[in-house]
Amino acid sequence: MNTLSCKQKEVIDMDVYTLKEAARVTKIGVETLRRACQEGLIKAVRLPNGEYRITDTALEQALSRGLDLQALSRQRKKKRPQPEPLRRALEARRQARAQNGE
Repeated sequence: MNTLSCKQKEVIDMDVYTLKEAARVTKIGVETLRRACQEGLIKAVRLPNGEYRITDTALEQALSRGLDLQALSRQRKKKRPQPEPLRRALEARRQARAQNGE
């Protein structure tokens, strides 16, 4: 482990990973790691641009504790409402089929 001296304080040199790099190292998906960071299972720093940075020690701690990947919630995209003209056209088609006995 490398150490640097900075104004009489000892600073430990450690590796810091992006989510993509951490995913490559741990062989866990990027989205899975993102959810683990969001839920606090992995200690990570969120930058102002929304990206995460994870230290090697935080990764080691999380992996040694054992990540419960099945318990991570899946974030589903919200369904957008159908445009009103499309909704009306589909409803008219359903009614026409019902009247024709299909």
